[in-house]
This record gives sequence, structure tokens and C-alpha cells, in this order.
Amino acid sequence: MVFSDETTVHFRALSPAEIAFYVATYQPLDKAGAYGAQDWLGLVGIDRLEGSYFNVMGLPTHRVWPALAAFQVGGARTGLPTQ
Repeated sequence: MVFSDETTVHFRALSPAEIAFYVATYQPLDKAGAYGAQDWLGLVGIDRLEGSYFNVMGLPTHRVWPALAAFQVGGARTGLPTQ
């Protein structure tokens, strides 16, 4: 099984000082896209998301769980709902 998901992240305009602060204070080079939505830049810079926040965080759990449930992983074994 293969699937993908897409989320569009909209940032407000950031000043050079804000960008310099983020680069100096956080670790942008260890992140896809060079920012963390959960970091300072995400908190002050993201205007809106179109799609899943968890996809931006790295794992589209809203897509993974139904895929696992289709294979009866989790729900059938743990008694958790599969829908």
C-alpha cells in the first residue's frame, strides 16, 4: 500500500531580524523545510495550514491509522475502533 498526503503552509512575511533570530536560536538545518511548526517560527510565522498539522509534523496519522486498520493492525488486536 502506498499513499501520500499534502499540506500547504502559509507564512506571514518575516523580517530579516526574525529569520536571523530563528537560525541562531533553533536548529533549522535538522528539519525538512528548515522550520518546525512546533517551534518559535511556527508559532509566530504560520498564518494558516491547508491540510493536516500532523502531516507537517512528519507523519500523517489521519492517513496512517485507516491504512493500518485495513490490515487489521491495532483495531483488531487492541479493541480500539478502526473507523
